[in-house]
Parts: sequence; structure tokens; C-alpha cells
Amino acid sequence: MKLRPAYLLSVALGGKQSHAALLLTAVLGCASVDGSALPHQSRSYIVGVDISGSRTPTELAESKQLLNRLIDNLEVGDRLTLVEMYQGGKLPARQWSDSTRAPRTPGKVGPSELRRLDDFKAIARMQAQILFDTTRAKEIRNTDIFGTLVRAADYSRPSPNTRRTLLLLSDMINETADVTMTTRSEIPTAAWIKHLSAAQRIPQLRDVCVVVAGADVSSARGAAIRDFWEKYFEAAGTHLDPDNYRNMIANASEVNCGG
Repeated sequence: MKLRPAYLLSVALGGKQSHAALLLTAVLGCASVDGSALPHQSRSYIVGVDISGSRTPTELAESKQLLNRLIDNLEVGDRLTLVEMYQGGKLPARQWSDSTRAPRTPGKVGPSELRRLDDFKAIARMQAQILFDTTRAKEIRNTDIFGTLVRAADYSRPSPNTRRTLLLLSDMINETADVTMTTRSEIPTAAWIKHLSAAQRIPQLRDVCVVVAGADVSSARGAAIRDFWEKYFEAAGTHLDPDNYRNMIANASEVNCGG
């Protein structure tokens, strides 16, 4: 367990927080007790991409723009995973996952790391372009959000010093043989969620930040769908904040849970 410099100085001074102790704490900042930099907290983004026919060209353009801005904001040591939110005809849903290597010396990013980061971002943008290829929309048979969440749970396994975020670029309307949400009456109930939870059929996303961009937030059906997903994610071990269930997000820095 790492102890904060202020705490160690407090012990040395008999529990008294002197001016010198507080000053040293401010100077050390993010340094550890031995003077080395503390491990950088990397970020892992799992992004679900929905290009189904229920989404308008404007909505798709906004989602693509948000993803590209998210890619622009990636830093050394971050991971990005892209997953299509449906199953097509002959082709399975595409997915891609990669990361940049963390600096050899914590807190020190050199020219080689920056070059690798630029290369990573270029590849990520190409993968995003592939997933937003609307010519494949005609192949979509169903929008499988539940299946996407199962895969997202696999990609979001906890790892040290990693902040995990699930971004769903979708209207959140599931359309599969088992569950469809085209009308309010078809949206599953809380009892349905409880049944799945009891059978351990809900993927676990504990401590994963969930953000939705592209949802209907104005109609009665949209509100009912939002309420369903709030209950579903609670059963999955996480929390979907209403402020993170949005129709559009313009600033990629808002893809977080405030932590």
C-alpha cells in the first residue's frame, strides 16, 4: 500500500500537519514517497456502433463525429474497442480492439510513444470508418444490444489503474427475435429483468461507466426505453446516470461519469 507524503510527514511530526508538510505535499503532487511518478491511470473505451435503419443520417453523422473526437483525445496507454451492435446476414458483427503501450517510465512520454500514439489513432479512425459504412445497413437483420453488452462485459474485465467506459452510439432500440422495442407495450418489464438476473443471464459491468449518445429522450416510448435500460444496467452492477443518456454529445470530454 502506498502512503501519501502528507500522511508520512504527519506521522513523523507526531500527527501535526505543519506548514512545511503541506508545502511538501503540494510540491510532490503526483509523486510517490520514493520520488517516482505514480502509475498513470489509463482509460479503456468500449464503443458500440449502431447504424441500423431506425437511425437518421444526421444521427449517424453525429455519432461518427463523436467517435472521431474521442479518438483524438486518446492518450498513451489507452485502449479502444469498437463493436458493431447487430448481427448481419452472411457476415458477423465486426469488432476491433487495440491499445497503445504505456510509457516505459511512468509519467514520461517520449517521441517514440507519441509516434506510436499517432499511428494508433490513424488505425482507429480507419476502423471507425469501416464500422460506419452505411452501405452495410441493408445487411442488418436485427439490432442486438443485449448481445453487444455480453461482448462489452468480456472486453471490460477489470485491470489495474484502468478507468473503463462503455459508450453506446445507439438509439437503444433492441430488435431481435426475443426482444423488440418498437412499441411501448413490447418493452420488457422489471420482472423480466429480475428473471434474467436470477438465472445469471445478465452480463456484469461492475464499476464500468456507461454513456449513451443517440437515444430518443423526448417521446413517451423513448422515456420508457430509458427507464428499462436504467433498471437493466443496475442489474448488471453499474449505474446509468440520466445525464449520460443523451440524444447527442458534441464534446468527447463529456464521455465520462464525472470521476
